[in-house]
Amino acid sequence: MIRSRKLQYADRVALQQADQAIRKDVLRALVEIITNSNDSYSRLEDAGVGVSGEIIIDVWRKRKNSVIRVRDFAEGMDDVHMDRVVGTYGEATSGLKEDKHVRGMWGRGLKDAIFGLGYGYVNSIRDGMLYRSSLLLKDGVPTFNLDDPVPATEEDRAKHGIPEGNGTEIEIIVSRPDVKMPQFDNLRNYLQRHFELRTIMGSPSRLIILRNFAGTDRIKDEHVLSYKPPRGEKVLDERFEIEGFPASAHLQLLRSKIQLSTRGEEGDYADAGLLVISGGTVVSLTMLKFENDPYASFFYGSIRCDYLHDLLKNDEPILTATRDGINWTLPFTRALKQAVEERIEPLVQIEREHALQDEQMKLDKRLRKKLDKTIRELNVIASSELTDKRTGPSDGKGIEPPPSGLGFVPERVYVQTGQTVTLTLRAYLSEKIQDGATVFVVSDNPEVDVLTPKVQVRALKDHPEVGVAKIQVEGKQVGNEGAVTAYLSDQKAQAMVQVRSRKEAIDDTQPRKHHGLFTDIRFDDRMDPRQRVYLDRVNSTIVIATAAPSVKRYLDGQHRLDTSVQGQVLLAELITEAVCREIARQGVESGRFLAPEGSEADAIQSHFIRLQNRYAHLIHDVIVTKE
Repeated sequence: MIRSRKLQYADRVALQQADQAIRKDVLRALVEIITNSNDSYSRLEDAGVGVSGEIIIDVWRKRKNSVIRVRDFAEGMDDVHMDRVVGTYGEATSGLKEDKHVRGMWGRGLKDAIFGLGYGYVNSIRDGMLYRSSLLLKDGVPTFNLDDPVPATEEDRAKHGIPEGNGTEIEIIVSRPDVKMPQFDNLRNYLQRHFELRTIMGSPSRLIILRNFAGTDRIKDEHVLSYKPPRGEKVLDERFEIEGFPASAHLQLLRSKIQLSTRGEEGDYADAGLLVISGGTVVSLTMLKFENDPYASFFYGSIRCDYLHDLLKNDEPILTATRDGINWTLPFTRALKQAVEERIEPLVQIEREHALQDEQMKLDKRLRKKLDKTIRELNVIASSELTDKRTGPSDGKGIEPPPSGLGFVPERVYVQTGQTVTLTLRAYLSEKIQDGATVFVVSDNPEVDVLTPKVQVRALKDHPEVGVAKIQVEGKQVGNEGAVTAYLSDQKAQAMVQVRSRKEAIDDTQPRKHHGLFTDIRFDDRMDPRQRVYLDRVNSTIVIATAAPSVKRYLDGQHRLDTSVQGQVLLAELITEAVCREIARQGVESGRFLAPEGSEADAIQSHFIRLQNRYAHLIHDVIVTKE
């Protein structure tokens, strides 16, 4: 006689699944819980209910048993719902089956998040009642406990941070000794950059707050989390049908001017790549077959395909069980992948060809010799106009007052998005500027944020004639750059800060071929053709936009501008324009050139014309030859 029964699972399966999904990673656990809260708000919004969209994440980092609490003010749960959502493993509870715009796809995220880190509690208020449950490990066995509901008192609401209405608080005790609790600043940086949270962090209808606790009820730091994609230019925007399937996709591709971090470098926090979005939910970050192609690292964007959502509702294995992204081996996902790759490949090939041209130009000895000679001449001009011959005292040991009396060291800095960088300001101390003087600091770009707008200069112990102030700056959006200006008495100094995707630094310690205001001249047909010449102030490079119509007509077959006399004349004029305008700007802003207050723009233009008349012929002498 054949007997049948429901298959039983050993207790260890839940813990094994939690380890596979969460991988002892606090950030992955938080992604699960935050998206659960977002799903709850989305269900209310789909029903036409107004919501606050607020999600509060509290972190109390301790040597043992750190505490994480995530709180929302959405639907709340009663005991029946809590039994299904918290006490049942693998059941579809998020609303995906009912065609809601939610992420929850496995009925396991919350349980995995808790057991992946230790143990935890779920406290929820709904319709004036408090519902409580716990997920604990008793003698190594995962256990679910559900308390009897009780009326929610004012004390209960205060304890769980839900002062009115409905809401849910998830509390996790990070008890597992093999789970490392991140530093708060790292948690903040990476959480807002995780690819699955980007649409949430960037949504105007959500407010995500991260708080750092130094004790049971003492908040040390508090930050609003947000995400902005890199600055870039849209290069592809196409809707297309997927051959052989009743489905379509929308591909948007943007190009950043700087290379972005890839999945191979930063995993789930990479800026390069395509977000795969279905039903309004981010399900993957990928660059398909170009994942490890350096020429594809300039690109980012999205693939929107709601057919994936339909397949998920039918329990198709579109996504990997460990939440690693899309299963690309299925017939539909293979077809989608091929269709997208065919559209991206020509753009990646263009990047590859550009890189080859740049390399060939660097290897051209005659051109390199001419450009090097030009740069040396330009720096002589800049030095003669901007350098004060009177310098402060020097001890010959490397710590010197800036020649102008106030200056950043170095003057060019990179900062990774979401991170901070410390700028060093030096001042020559005198009767005019004394130890303890206050410096006011501003940025001309909100995406390069000055965190310390007011600092004090302090004399160095071993160099009492030199004062130093430290200024904290945070990068908000990749690709932005800003001028950070420090004001002290009647002097000011400026540093250029560029926000980068990768962790990079401008290495000023290595010997450079050119020392001065300008370091290189390069040609780029991807620059905005409306501006024929551009000074990259962060990298001190003069960039010629070879796609500009008046420049393009003088290019030769190798896209060179220097091989004909006409092209050389134009090149000399463009370089003169960029150089004289930058010297005029720096001279006026530093106070070295005369500029009546309120008429700085007119003064820059006046000095620009003066400098052109004075130096244009010298630049032409170097650039224009009969070779």
